[in-house]
Amino acid sequence: MSPAGAVRADPSFDRYARMVCRALDVPVALVSLVEPDRQVLTGACGLPPEVDAERQTPLSHSFCQHVVADRAPLVVDDARTHPRVRDNPAIRDLAVIAYAGWPITDHTGTVVGSLCAIAHEPRSWSDGDLEMLADLAAACSTELSERAMRSAEQDLSYRSRVLLALSEALSSTRDLADVARAVEQTALVHLGCLRAGIWLRAGGEHGEVLSYVDYPGAGWASAHNNRVLPLDETNPLGSAIVRRHPLHFGDKDLQNRLYPHLDTSQQVGDARSFVPLVSRDRVLGTLALLWETDRRLSDEDRVTIEALTSYAAQALQRALLVQERLDALVTLQNSLLPRLPEPADLELAARYRPAASRDQVGGDWYDAVVMPSGLTCLMVGDVVGHDIGAAAIMGQLRTMLRAIAWAVDDAPSRNVTRLDQAMQDLTVDGMASLVYARIEQSAQQRTTGERTLRWTNAGHPPPLVVTAGGTVTLLADGVPDLMLGVDPDGERDDRRTTIASGSLLLLYTDGLVERRGEDIDDGLHRLASVAGRHHGLPVGEFLDAVLAELAPERLDDDVAVLAVRFHDQHPG
Repeated sequence: MSPAGAVRADPSFDRYARMVCRALDVPVALVSLVEPDRQVLTGACGLPPEVDAERQTPLSHSFCQHVVADRAPLVVDDARTHPRVRDNPAIRDLAVIAYAGWPITDHTGTVVGSLCAIAHEPRSWSDGDLEMLADLAAACSTELSERAMRSAEQDLSYRSRVLLALSEALSSTRDLADVARAVEQTALVHLGCLRAGIWLRAGGEHGEVLSYVDYPGAGWASAHNNRVLPLDETNPLGSAIVRRHPLHFGDKDLQNRLYPHLDTSQQVGDARSFVPLVSRDRVLGTLALLWETDRRLSDEDRVTIEALTSYAAQALQRALLVQERLDALVTLQNSLLPRLPEPADLELAARYRPAASRDQVGGDWYDAVVMPSGLTCLMVGDVVGHDIGAAAIMGQLRTMLRAIAWAVDDAPSRNVTRLDQAMQDLTVDGMASLVYARIEQSAQQRTTGERTLRWTNAGHPPPLVVTAGGTVTLLADGVPDLMLGVDPDGERDDRRTTIASGSLLLLYTDGLVERRGEDIDDGLHRLASVAGRHHGLPVGEFLDAVLAELAPERLDDDVAVLAVRFHDQHPG
């Protein structure tokens, strides 16, 4: 007679049923809540044991459904002759002969059930009986409303806690990997998930696909095995997007039967949900949530999933916009980095590393120019500032100095003065440090393979030379001259040193040696030690080794490095 699944009795509503039995002297009383396909007997007194164990009946056996439908009391002296209920099987199965039911309302005033008295023989209900029933139904409605309000307050409190946690977890994310990590950690804490992951829409060779967003340390083998999936209904992630509706599987077996094309060789977990990630009406991808065991989603689960997908979609939208901007800036930065020349008997290499805490573009630069005379000039500079504005000034200075170096065969100090004066005349509003060096060779040096390095230093860290034997020298002769952009008429000096064949010259920006809270000399000594250890490597490998030791993954400042190996020369 009853639908499957027993309903738990509520002691508080059982008390109302007992009060009705005593006050109206009836054998049975019920607190009945009417649902679309059944009535739930949340409070009862006098039921047969088999019905009391289930605490529910189908609507075919419900008198109370008429109270809810009419939003008014139903009073029946003899159900067997009453035109509205005489065919109800509860008369036969439950001996419902006399019935008096009064509406019960929830916190919104909606009639949701009935407090009723039942007799097994005909009865004429008195006015006193009905007044008592009405008073008890009103008290029962009050308790039901207060419970609903408390539940709503608890739901609101829970939702607020979840939203706060999600906001804290996702508001500071910058890139896609950050978002993927934060989403999984949040799902583990607030949903009890075993794993959680994001698949984003992307263009594929044969149509649109979904691509897994990995992050360092994720270690999800099954996600890696299914890292690229077609955006269609051959897989649950695609189905969630195509249908624009979440999919939930209480266990993995049903999913695997419906989607046999998935790679399940390293499958983990049991229950799983797949939820579209939508931001501004644009479907970005799908969130996959996995639990270790089978699971039916609770109301709290649904609240959390809804909030998680909303915040995750917003964070993904931000990360995608940042990524698009970074891609454009990387293109800009690459266009600003020069292609190094390949002069005879010199081997050049350079590297640029952006700072991690801001957009991937900055004010550090390197350059090398072979003049019409055949001499090579080297430049490494650093514009003050850490933004795209600094990069724009860097581009102007590099271009101007490159043109000056090629067109004017003059001492480094005089060419840097020309640059400083051009900055003032052309209103280039900025400051920069710079080392500008020129590699020269006298007739006598051609017989020995030596060169002369003539350079000027405008407030920049000193060049470093490592001989073929590994002796390291920092070319810090006196106090550097003023930075560019301070005083275009200030004096600038040239310095000279002899470079033996086989030696290596390193120019660099301060991001390589400066550390917060540390004296610059400590950084210079550290650089000298590292350079001495790796000087025997080819120039490009030398720079990579130096950067690996001195430039951590997340730099506080940009780093530009330029290295030159002076190879043997032969007379003639």
